[in-house]
Amino acid sequence: MICLLITFDLDGVLQQNPFGKGVFPEVCSKIGETLVENEGLEPKHAAKKVMGMIRDEARRRLSAGDYVEAYDWDDIVRVAGEAVGSPARFDIEQLVIKYCTPDYISAYPYAAEVLGKLSGLGVQLAVVTNGFLKYQDPVMEGLGLRHFFPDFITPEVVGTVKPFPGIYQAAIKGEHSLRLHVGDTIIHDVWGAQMAGLDPVWMVKEQDLPQSLLALAPWERPGRPEIKPVIAKAFNSDLHPEAYPKVTAEDCHPMYIIKDLRELLAVVEYARQAVA
Repeated sequence: MICLLITFDLDGVLQQNPFGKGVFPEVCSKIGETLVENEGLEPKHAAKKVMGMIRDEARRRLSAGDYVEAYDWDDIVRVAGEAVGSPARFDIEQLVIKYCTPDYISAYPYAAEVLGKLSGLGVQLAVVTNGFLKYQDPVMEGLGLRHFFPDFITPEVVGTVKPFPGIYQAAIKGEHSLRLHVGDTIIHDVWGAQMAGLDPVWMVKEQDLPQSLLALAPWERPGRPEIKPVIAKAFNSDLHPEAYPKVTAEDCHPMYIIKDLRELLAVVEYARQAVA
């Protein structure tokens, strides 16, 4: 019997979280009120400055090796607020819950359909994400996807983050004939998965793939020369490549490249036949 484990990244693969459209705009607006008052900034410029401070603090933590702390948005926002003398206080989990509405969160196309089919095939499903559970769980519940995942692996629980192997290995329970990880970032999800012994399935938006690759199967795309500039571009625009100075674009080798979640079903069938 072929036993298959598939781990999933969340944002950019299964869901769109409310941070960009809801949580951070509210946080930055309220903290920015202090800059409007003390520095005479326009509200939009004040909010933009606060967002820059939040990003800089997250990057500082990554560069310092404080990897788990770099995803603790409650503490990062606290630091940004104190830096400008803002009296505003926030509970980020409650803000996430507040913005878990259709205007701010969404499931990626075919997510529920594909997860349902994989579950029906007996595939073991797990989430491996750098988002803390308290930030991710309300979104997955709100989208009706949480029940597909008995295992939800997050940094504050296991003490490490993607792309390091430990967070992936926490999802591995028992023996598997195949282990796949589906993600959209080239360092966290491709390089990280391959270092942990999982076959990386890289999800790339259709418009970001050369036309010549669209008609090919997901297992054929990685070997084509025209994918190299796509990988290089993704590497250079990845979230925080400066935190992992020993990694290069040439180190990142997706096993499969999919343009939407429906193609994952073909990958599973192909991989199963390959080990049968």
